[in-house]
Amino acid sequence: MRTGLNQPSRVVSALALSVALALSVIGTAQAHEGHEPPRLISTQGHGEVKVRPDSLSVNVRVETKNEKLPMARSENNRKAQEIVAALKALNIPNLKLETQGLNVYPVQEYQKDKLPKVVGYQVSNGLVVTVTGAAPEALGEYGSRIVDAALNSGANNVDGLNFFLNDPTPARNQALSLAVKDARRNAEVMAKAADVTIAGVYSMEGNAQFGSFPRPVPMFAMKSRMGGAEADSAPPVETGETTVTSDVTVRFKF
Repeated sequence: MRTGLNQPSRVVSALALSVALALSVIGTAQAHEGHEPPRLISTQGHGEVKVRPDSLSVNVRVETKNEKLPMARSENNRKAQEIVAALKALNIPNLKLETQGLNVYPVQEYQKDKLPKVVGYQVSNGLVVTVTGAAPEALGEYGSRIVDAALNSGANNVDGLNFFLNDPTPARNQALSLAVKDARRNAEVMAKAADVTIAGVYSMEGNAQFGSFPRPVPMFAMKSRMGGAEADSAPPVETGETTVTSDVTVRFKF
């Protein structure tokens, strides 16, 4: 009698176990289906923009020597004022002058078996000249006029001529935009060949690299040492151009 009474409960237990196993299998399948790795097309893109500078900076320095320090300083101040006046008289738009530093050094004479002897003083006064936001075609002329005016008014050291963009952001943005468009074109070619359709962007990585403009420093170092008629002619200045590049990696979903 006990065996007969327990038979229905065994059937119910087996049925419950079967249902539980079926639900577990369904749940596992759904879990795997929800975590399928995304289908991606990974490609690279390149963008390149050539730009010309719109700004420049140049270092101008005047050095004087004299046996007496007050005389060396007085002569240096006079020449520095003449240089500033000559540069301002150029009337170049957005030209700015900034004092870089005033330095005083003792001039020593060395003799064998004797201590160095101070025989005078050297005073050096530096000036940074900048021009920003100029037309690229006029920038070379401005640089030439600045160098010529500085040397002819008493400067004996002109170097560090640099060309640059006052605001490089638009060029960087354009290079990045071109790189992303190039990556998109590459992905579309790949998708068409594989007979699939791009559904959107999964991830992007990239940056823009800014090149440097040429620096005709040797030309000015040479001119600062020349004399005679050749030193009175303004040296030609070519601004050139630089290239902004961008490389990106984009992963597209399909």
